Amino acid sequence: MNRYCLPLLGLLAALSLTGCAAKAEKPSPTPEPAAPSLSSPSLALPLPTPSPTPFPEPEEGNYFDNALFVGDSILEGVRQYVAAQRQEGEMLGTAQFLTTTMGISLADLVGDREVGVQFSYQGEEKPLEDIVAEIAPRRVFLLLGLNDLASDPNPVIPDIVTRYTNLILRLRSSCPGVEFIVITNPPKVASRWLPDYTVNRGFGNELIGAFADELRAVCPEWNIPYVDAYQALRDENGALPDDCCRDGFVHLNHRGAAAVVEALEAFAEGR
Repeated sequence: MNRYCLPLLGLLAALSLTGCAAKAEKPSPTPEPAAPSLSSPSLALPLPTPSPTPFPEPEEGNYFDNALFVGDSILEGVRQYVAAQRQEGEMLGTAQFLTTTMGISLADLVGDREVGVQFSYQGEEKPLEDIVAEIAPRRVFLLLGLNDLASDPNPVIPDIVTRYTNLILRLRSSCPGVEFIVITNPPKVASRWLPDYTVNRGFGNELIGAFADELRAVCPEWNIPYVDAYQALRDENGALPDDCCRDGFVHLNHRGAAAVVEALEAFAEGR
């Protein structure tokens, strides 16, 4: 397994396991063991009544200092871009990255799969809430969910969004005082080509767009801020531009990652 956690300065030389997936021709979520269907009606459990989450007090310094970015192979492309840019100067303050190329999903993180992928921190697999508590960031940005869409032949978007909100509620409970922010997923390129490991052969921009729409609708109900990377990266046809993709599928090259960073910086200015 190749997992990453970027130290404070974020230099590629300092990463614990650098670049294994970045060199792969078609990096992304890898095939996962057979798992229960993500469309099970039992997933649509009622959520607790949301409670207001106050905005953090005004702060000095870079908005991204003491921030943590958590995500799958989509965010790994952003991590690689930020690490490369930090060799020349500053980018996203002292933010750290916790990413994996092993096809991690929300179903894994909330325990909906009996044997699922977990994040690794300092060489040990741990629940995400334990890792966040140990790092103790001021805010956490989450970019997850595409593996839930791609690994089930019939994904149910409200159930996947329920997983997302349940994960954030659990993180809020175990890590009080930390702000959690969702980053919407980018679209895929217009081509209908899909890697063999993509179980859902209908995986495409209509599904990704519906997922982004549902997140934009639900996040405000739970006082969850979001950064709309989906809108930042979609072209006039609702697809990821080919020159923003590194594998003809959905994974970002430096140009695509730069668009995500621009969206993050615009979000920070508005906060």
